[in-house]
Amino acid sequence: MVTRTADQVSYKDLDELWQSFPGLVQELARRHGVSDVAELGGGANPQVADADKWGFVNHRVVIDISANELAKASSDVETRVADLCQPIAIDHGSYDLVFSTLLCEHLADPRTFHQNCFNLLRPGGLSIHLFPTLFAFPFVINKLIPERLSHAVLSKIHRERIEHGKHDKFPAYYRWTSGPTRGAIKRFESVGFEVKEYYGTFGHRYYHQIPPLQASEFAKSRFLMRHPVPALTSYATVVLRKPERGR
Repeated sequence: MVTRTADQVSYKDLDELWQSFPGLVQELARRHGVSDVAELGGGANPQVADADKWGFVNHRVVIDISANELAKASSDVETRVADLCQPIAIDHGSYDLVFSTLLCEHLADPRTFHQNCFNLLRPGGLSIHLFPTLFAFPFVINKLIPERLSHAVLSKIHRERIEHGKHDKFPAYYRWTSGPTRGAIKRFESVGFEVKEYYGTFGHRYYHQIPPLQASEFAKSRFLMRHPVPALTSYATVVLRKPERGR
């Protein structure tokens, strides 16, 4: 189900938002004739490593701050170590598309990150990101409690994620990660981007071990899908575009 409220703002079911993201990025890449793509924060699990799905582009790069994470990636795709929260002085105008999955919440300096995205893109290029949002309760708690404690909690809720060597837990800041509020749209525009699409969803599955609580969460989510409140989203996808004439 999709609920549309404004030209660039839509709301999707939780599963639809999650499951449609890889296909959304690929579909936009094909539609816009993308030749050079950079996956940001792809680390050990880069999507662009799948040649069957991404073989239509000429150049695929994975950029991550951690050489150790990049070394886990079982792929011959090009990798590059860089701190995306520090100004990047090279490769400006080198890509038609940059994108990330569950990276933005870990950024200590989101303005610099999005400025880097803007600079790396050619005019008309796309910057696409999927991230958890404040003020969903689990993410508020994750932001407020000490990192060691949040790691311990996650290991109880999603033990398989911690035990699996390619899905580690990283510090989360949740800066510039909110639903499609006017303030969020203005922040992206302040970097120079046009906000083309902003998808939000409600709810989560962090209560799956407590069925009555999870059922209550799903009921709340269904209500919010009918009566959306941007500040209460749990995840969002934003599609940004660098104007043809630059800033």
